[in-house]
Amino acid sequence: MLRLVTFGGLWLADEKRGTVPLPQKALFGLAYMLASGELELPRDYLARLLWAGDQDAAKINFRKMTERVRKCAMDGWPAPLDFTASTVQLSAEPLEADFSVFASDLEALPRLNAMSKLMTRQFMDEANLPVGLKPWVEKQRSVQWQRFRAGLFEAQAAAASRSEWADVKDSAKQLLERDPGDSAVREVLLGAHRHDDQIGSSRSSVSRAEFTLPMGTAIVPSMPAELPRLVLLPPQEAEQNAAYPARALMEDITISLCSLRTVAVVAPYTAVRIRQDADKMAQLERHSISYVLDTNISNEGLFVQMIFLPSDSVLWAERFRLNASSLASHRRQVAQMIVMAISGHLQRTELALADYRAHPDVYRSYLASAQHLNKFTLPDVRRARNAFRETLRMRGDFAPALAGLSRTYSWEWVLTARGETELLVQAEETAKKAVVLEPELASAHRELGLSRLYRGDVDASLEAFDRAEGLSPHLADAICGYADALVHASKPADGLAKISKAIRLNPICPDDYFWIAAGASYFLGEFRQAISYIDQMGDSSSARRLLAASYAMAGDTAKARVHRRRAQELNPQFDLDKWLSVLPVKEQWQKELYREGLLKAGF
Repeated sequence: MLRLVTFGGLWLADEKRGTVPLPQKALFGLAYMLASGELELPRDYLARLLWAGDQDAAKINFRKMTERVRKCAMDGWPAPLDFTASTVQLSAEPLEADFSVFASDLEALPRLNAMSKLMTRQFMDEANLPVGLKPWVEKQRSVQWQRFRAGLFEAQAAAASRSEWADVKDSAKQLLERDPGDSAVREVLLGAHRHDDQIGSSRSSVSRAEFTLPMGTAIVPSMPAELPRLVLLPPQEAEQNAAYPARALMEDITISLCSLRTVAVVAPYTAVRIRQDADKMAQLERHSISYVLDTNISNEGLFVQMIFLPSDSVLWAERFRLNASSLASHRRQVAQMIVMAISGHLQRTELALADYRAHPDVYRSYLASAQHLNKFTLPDVRRARNAFRETLRMRGDFAPALAGLSRTYSWEWVLTARGETELLVQAEETAKKAVVLEPELASAHRELGLSRLYRGDVDASLEAFDRAEGLSPHLADAICGYADALVHASKPADGLAKISKAIRLNPICPDDYFWIAAGASYFLGEFRQAISYIDQMGDSSSARRLLAASYAMAGDTAKARVHRRRAQELNPQFDLDKWLSVLPVKEQWQKELYREGLLKAGF
């Protein structure tokens, strides 16, 4: 028995010997004949489908293909195709194709499950698909979705058990991902959810109102030609334990999101694959996702954040301090709160999304530039500067890139420790341009605050950081900068509290977060804690001076001198008195405490 696989790849399998070594063009032809119900075709006709262009060359290529198929048969493999002088015929070999399920006589629910499994992949998804077959393949895909949709309604009528209603729900989500405006499928999804709850709970049945937003919340914007795509990344715990209350919460959120009609929700099976993939960003781009709803469960409860992927910005974040039992009893209220927040941010980012769609290359260039700022080292900062300049050559008024460029000047001033005022002047002027272009951009105010902080205007810096946090209370970078400013304002305890919040919001954070946390700890006299934060940096070379001072103040002179030597190797021109003279701190005791540590380390 032969089996032709056409979804998620293209190959022919023999149940006894494995994959049949047929040429790919023969497989394309075999799939075409089977799916079209053609038992026999003219050779010239099939050659034109498989090879575009010069038809004499197509005939030659076709003859070569037939020779390879015949050689395969001579080697003892079953041959699905026979060739005559003028035709191609399906052979008498028993053969089944995966797409036959769309026309099978299976019962409604098994057939729906089989179609659902196939539709997680794409029919004939081959990079080198012959040009002549492309219109036919597109038509086949459309017909398959239509039959899958029809199968959903048949299965809905037959569903009885909880597992059967769960299968109906999963298929409805797949269909709504493709067409979020399909109101009939949405009704099936809502009905399946109600049936599932009625079977699985002794509580009163769930009213439909629980899955729709209050009046005035789900404002439908002018509908774009293609709805933006949102993926809900479930917490790892929800994947590992089907009974965990978080799984039910994710289900409630997904159902409510499907009711918004302003966003296409990526089906759960795809979301799980993205969560598990080592390169999540590549997967998110591959699936054309604009919004990510990331969730995590810890001892502190459920953490949810909504990310606008084109600019990698956090739109909203919230922590729900619920344990497993309270999550189970309050999950509907939590789901409603989350979906209401998402609905509002979808509306507010309509213009940003339209701008991204008009200038996708600019946004991609910006994101690639920003990646260099994950490491707090001079080479990475200079790479980031060159990359941001390249983005600005593509579009000179792109405020996020101007904000990023400003940060490179501020960071270089810190990393070189030479007190070069010109760098800070450039940082402040560039940040001001970003603020003028986009007054509501939190990162622009954050960079303005950073440049003013290092220029010594601590009060103006705090004002800018306060504005940044007000614009985006969940932007970890803005909170991180605010923490730095508080440390320099001689409020290290407040600074440590802020940076701890930033790290919670951004657990896989850039190195400067740990550097700022280490500085706050040092000025609180927590020298071992300062060392611990520096140890968490991916590249701690920029923090060698602080590390040496921390070891010295902790009484470990030997390690202090090791790190002092390494710091001097990186920056032989470092002048302690000159650096302390320009260090922007509000109260003198901080300079003296830092001086003491550096002197003890041997600077």
